[in-house]
Amino acid sequence: MSDPKGKKGRSRRWLLAPTIAGGVALVVYLALLLVTTWVAQERLSHSAAARHALDAQLHANALSYFYAERLGDLANLRRDQAVQSFFVNRDLGMSMKYGLQASLVSIRELLIERVGEKRVDSGPFFDRIVLFDADGSILVDTGADPPPSERWALRERGAPTQVRLVVDVSDHPDAILVEAPILIAGRARGTLVAWVNERTTLAALVGFDPGGSGFARYRLLRSAEELTAMEGAAGAPVEVSGTPFLLVDRAGASLDERLLTSRWFLFALVVLAVALLVGGWMLLGAQRQNLVLQTRMDVARDQRRKLSEHNERLRGEIKKRKEYERRLIYQANYDSLTSLPNRTLAMDRLEQSLMIAARDGHRVLVFYLDLDHFKRVNDSLGHAAGDEVLIQTAERVSSLVSAGDTLARLAADEFLVIYPDLRDPVDAAERAQALLDLFAAPFSIEGRELFLTVTLGVAMSPHDGKSAEDLLKNADLAMKEGKDSGRARYSFYVTGLDVQIRERLSMANLLRHAAERGELALLYQPLIDLRSGRVVAAEALLRWTSEELGTVAPDLLVPVAEDAGLIQQIGGWVLQRACAAAARWQSIAPCRVAVNVSSLQLQAPESFSEQVELALQRSGLNAGLLELEITEGVLLRDRPTIGALLAGLDRRGIRLSLDDFGTGYSALSYLRRFPFHVLKIDRSFIAGIPDNQEDTELTRAIIAMAQALDLSVLAEGVERPEQRDFLLEQGCDLAQGYLFSRPIDANGLGAMLARQRETPRS
Repeated sequence: MSDPKGKKGRSRRWLLAPTIAGGVALVVYLALLLVTTWVAQERLSHSAAARHALDAQLHANALSYFYAERLGDLANLRRDQAVQSFFVNRDLGMSMKYGLQASLVSIRELLIERVGEKRVDSGPFFDRIVLFDADGSILVDTGADPPPSERWALRERGAPTQVRLVVDVSDHPDAILVEAPILIAGRARGTLVAWVNERTTLAALVGFDPGGSGFARYRLLRSAEELTAMEGAAGAPVEVSGTPFLLVDRAGASLDERLLTSRWFLFALVVLAVALLVGGWMLLGAQRQNLVLQTRMDVARDQRRKLSEHNERLRGEIKKRKEYERRLIYQANYDSLTSLPNRTLAMDRLEQSLMIAARDGHRVLVFYLDLDHFKRVNDSLGHAAGDEVLIQTAERVSSLVSAGDTLARLAADEFLVIYPDLRDPVDAAERAQALLDLFAAPFSIEGRELFLTVTLGVAMSPHDGKSAEDLLKNADLAMKEGKDSGRARYSFYVTGLDVQIRERLSMANLLRHAAERGELALLYQPLIDLRSGRVVAAEALLRWTSEELGTVAPDLLVPVAEDAGLIQQIGGWVLQRACAAAARWQSIAPCRVAVNVSSLQLQAPESFSEQVELALQRSGLNAGLLELEITEGVLLRDRPTIGALLAGLDRRGIRLSLDDFGTGYSALSYLRRFPFHVLKIDRSFIAGIPDNQEDTELTRAIIAMAQALDLSVLAEGVERPEQRDFLLEQGCDLAQGYLFSRPIDANGLGAMLARQRETPRS
């Protein structure tokens, strides 16, 4: 017989085995769940800490870039020509009455413009900018109210030579100032101080309250003492590079992060695990073990999925932050229009090139490139066309720049080319000429061809400068010398160019009172009727004989007057003297007087019209005996005011002459649209006839064109009889030059007219 108890026991053991196995499996599963949760908490804590540290560092970098840009703004201002010229002119003895006051007005306008243009959202970067003199007195202040008295202590902080950030101003701990000493010849002459609008600019940059009022995630501290006194810091402070500031995260981890990483969460899981174990044991006894385990496994899988998604989002955020940082670095070092390095990056590369050249014993070649008459493109065709010209210029010059060289855009139409490894100085001229040749072809702008030239300033280390600042400054001086010498050329820096600039400033000061001292005079070159050989007019030529400088070259006199803002005053003086002399000649013989007009005079049409009317009234000269000579460059701007001015002068009976025809743009539209009476052929064409075939044909064509348009033709620079004969044969009306007479004074011309009256006509 079988044992009923034995069968029952075996049955119980068979039923108990899966229950025990299920219980063991549940215990193991819960243990693994707790360990996994603990490991996940640790990793989540490290990930959250890393993300907060990265956020704080990115904000600190943004602040560092911001203050670096503010330092750069003040550095550029202190090197601005208006600021430098004020102190140089004052050292040269210029008074407040005759120039310095105007310079201060220009500086104030410059500072107000900088305060207005440096903005973010609706607030400015700077509250105010103040120019202090060397003794601490205020020269220029953009603010309406005087600065707080405690900020005057800034002048007692020593005599720094570099632009710096100042935050420890006495009795005003919230002030952030940028101090930029102005150096002239290595000596501090003044200081530019800018008050940074911290609340507006920093709130827009990184989204936090700089003063600490209200709710904000980050707090900006100025010292370690503030960090000690601060409550609620969630992370370690981050230094803002280049400043004394510390950035502290006050928000800390989010609610989800604190919940998931809390030890109480783990303790709750332990309690839950015990409860599940007891309940599971009971459920296993009731044959429901599999369902409970499946449910817990689904929960665990869902938790792991959420953790994985969170980590993926964190990696995406880190990637975005890195891209943002890369973009900031690019914007700080490259020009947005041409994608070329900007001044900051170019100066850094130039410094590195100079250090390598000094070590290896070779030279660094620098070209300072400036487009000629670029402003006319913006004025006539618009800024979009000007931008396209700059882009095409960058593309052209890039063709001559290799991988180791640098092409940078310094300002609006100014570019810098750095050749860091010049072995033979002779190569400098060849490279400069190659750059000039790039601009022989026209630009294609908005479906039209536009010809532009460039002027190059050339400097080489170490002879022309051992530092980047000196080399760039000397290349700039050489470029300006090229501009003064006629443009469309390259000019090497030579020792003494800076002295020449100071001499021109001194010359401008002397010219300001030259008329009062009787140093200005007018000479007159007769204009000859080629058919009769008689004097019919005279061109007034301004001459200056200074007590200190002697006789000043005529081609230097007008540019100095224009640069110094004296051309309106001197132009009015010339008009009155020339009209008075012509009025005296009428008692001897009819004779017109021709007066050259500067482009700057025509830019103020009302003032110029008043000067002409006043000269005619005081002299009593008939308006038909006055002739005004205008160059083509004035008409290129095509301003309605200039056209209206010329039309008004023509209605008044005044003759208009187009001077230097053939050397500029020589557009026939000028002759059709403006009321000219005389067309003057430039002396550069006359010098080549009749020997030079090209000049001869061009001169013949110009005369024929003028005759077709019913214009009188005047040839300049006639010095040989064969030139006169050719012009007479071609039907040229008038001529002037040394063949007939050198420039003479008013009495001499009167005597010539008297002799002519006594000589019967042939």
